[in-house]
Amino acid sequence: MNRIIKATPHRSAILAAALLSCTMAFAQPGPTPFVKLASPDIHPDNSVTFRFSAPQATEVTLNGSWPAARNIKMTKDDAGVWSATVGPLPAQLFGFWYMVDGVKALDPNDSETQRDGARIDNLLLIPGPADDLWTFKDVPHGTVEQVWYPSPSLNQDQRRMYVYLPPDYFKNKSARYPVLYLLHGGGGDEDAWTTMGRAPTIMDNLIDSGKAVPMIVVMPNGNAKQTVSQGFGLGPTPAPQQVNAPAPPPMQAAGAAPGGPPAGFRPPPPVAYEGSYPQSLVKDVIPFIEANYRVIPDQDHRAIAGLSMGAGHTVIATNNNPGVFAYIGAFSGGIRNMDDATQKQLEALSKSGVKFYWTGAGDADMARPGTVALHDELVKLGFKTSYTEIPGVHYWFLWRPFLGDFAPLLFR
Repeated sequence: MNRIIKATPHRSAILAAALLSCTMAFAQPGPTPFVKLASPDIHPDNSVTFRFSAPQATEVTLNGSWPAARNIKMTKDDAGVWSATVGPLPAQLFGFWYMVDGVKALDPNDSETQRDGARIDNLLLIPGPADDLWTFKDVPHGTVEQVWYPSPSLNQDQRRMYVYLPPDYFKNKSARYPVLYLLHGGGGDEDAWTTMGRAPTIMDNLIDSGKAVPMIVVMPNGNAKQTVSQGFGLGPTPAPQQVNAPAPPPMQAAGAAPGGPPAGFRPPPPVAYEGSYPQSLVKDVIPFIEANYRVIPDQDHRAIAGLSMGAGHTVIATNNNPGVFAYIGAFSGGIRNMDDATQKQLEALSKSGVKFYWTGAGDADMARPGTVALHDELVKLGFKTSYTEIPGVHYWFLWRPFLGDFAPLLFR
């Protein structure tokens, strides 16, 4: 049955008030809507326009990892969109971000980001031949697993690492593979080589082109007090002491004292071996990988390489474990102060079956002196070795191509 309700003057007033209330409710100001912009907008000459919508902001600057990319002033149009054009830029994978009235902000129009410890930036890939190795292509792809393993050496029940498995690992179930242990630098964690270093993409492309043999790549967390990367959990992991560096040991503090070190002072090694992460790598990580993956568990089928802090870990792990690794790579890292103990370790390592010891640094790299010193010592001791130097500072611009040079030498 249809019912017709007649509006009385009183009811009409109520309805009018309700409609006005609804209209006012919908008219209330809300969050600024997302504005879809072409940003970053790469032009044919490789100049790039960045755009960011912030109508209420009074100042927006652009920052990036290319030269002179700090606090680049952006201009605002009538719609509240800030913009700046830079370049042309060389082919490379860069990071960038904005400062909006003094607060760091990411570009919501760019879904590609990278995390370096606690720092998160947008990514910008300028296409070109120099980027070919880490450009995502339509080739067979490997698998990256996030694995938890026990670490008795560090008194931790669980630690996380990434493991890259080559494209045919799950298809060819009878095959066994060599392993590269790939270590990150200071401030990074187990995610660094995957996100910032693009190691899985590099390995996919090298294997597909036949430049590298199929191999497993293990990317662990080299921070001894961390069980997992920063930001992974919402609880107390990592604990505060895992984020804040501890006070330096007394001898290191003395070495950095005003006026220079005291008479007779000799800097200690960067990391003591007993109870250290390099020891855990050999005692905990390698046995776990060899028990849980189809690997060839001998020296000739083990390689290790690392960048910066990871290069230091590489030197310490190999110096203390001759006969474990056949291939060694030190990317932007080496030996700053050669002492008698280190000399004897390198002498023993030279007789242990190392097939190749690769070293490399940038021409403006803060780690260049130590890397060169290591290489010179390797030459004196008769290692089969090489030194690669390319333009650049201490950053991923060096380490991605270094992996591209090192991996093809392995397991041949």
